Amino acid sequence: MSRNQRSGCGCVFAFLALFLVMPLALVLVSPAIAARIVVDGRPEHAVYLQEWLWGSAVAVPLAALAVRIVLSRGGRLRRSPPVRRWSGYLLRGLGLLAATNAFVFLRKEPSLLGEHVIDDGTSLFGSAALIGLVVLVAMRLWDGRARRVTVAEVRAAAAEADQAVRRVRAQNDRVRRQAQQVRARVEKLQRAERPGVEFHSLRVFHRESYQCADTAHIAYHSAQTSLRTMAGLVRHARRAPYQLTVSSRARAEMRAAAAHLARSQGELRSHVDEGLDMVRTLNANTSELKHEIRDHCGRQGREWFEALEERVEQAREERRVANRFGGGQ
Repeated sequence: MSRNQRSGCGCVFAFLALFLVMPLALVLVSPAIAARIVVDGRPEHAVYLQEWLWGSAVAVPLAALAVRIVLSRGGRLRRSPPVRRWSGYLLRGLGLLAATNAFVFLRKEPSLLGEHVIDDGTSLFGSAALIGLVVLVAMRLWDGRARRVTVAEVRAAAAEADQAVRRVRAQNDRVRRQAQQVRARVEKLQRAERPGVEFHSLRVFHRESYQCADTAHIAYHSAQTSLRTMAGLVRHARRAPYQLTVSSRARAEMRAAAAHLARSQGELRSHVDEGLDMVRTLNANTSELKHEIRDHCGRQGREWFEALEERVEQAREERRVANRFGGGQ
């Protein structure tokens, strides 16, 4: 990198530090400045007290928001229930405020320049921002640390996995039957010679087939989310026997529970993969049925096909727009 490029990068970092980090630090330490104005008791500073009090009111939600942004999505707090999650953000935000404001309150000396509340705010706020950054990094590391699991947790997860296996098996049976029925109906239509046959029943059957595939896909997606959660729990459970300092019986129970969970997880993954393949087959058969309805059901079939294609294209366009705006956030 040339000297000019390094100089340009330095200017960019300086700009970001000056116009982004410093204002945030200024708001976060507003309570300390307001407290210093009250403690110092200088009349020329008292006129600024209300402004710093407004900053203090904004500091609390800003600190909670900073904590939320910093914490990992895979951390403990973000995986907690909503009430606990937001109360956790608030408590950690108050901890962040306590650290930064205590530093500023103790380090700030009464201004010697008359009307100015702060003589040299750059070094003071810069140090406060550094302390806040250290606190946020510590919170992230603490929130993402590995958690020891109990035998009861692993057994409960294994029981839930067994129930999920039974649900996915039942879903697979429904999808398999529907795909076979659609295939049989398509072959029947292909052999038919008389146009205009059973349009209304075919239209209802097509909708039922589409809804079956849609419902199954949602169920499989939910099962895949559970599989990702189980994968982390299996890793912790397999390490747990080496972390336990209790009896060998307790370690053996943990190994057995972890093995049970791993087997259930593997079985669930296998059935989900099988179900997704059957959904693709069902969708292909349903698409073929759609074209057979167009070709064998006369004018009604053609009009229905054109309206359906228009709705499908409109839904695709809406998804593209949503993905484009969602990706830009």
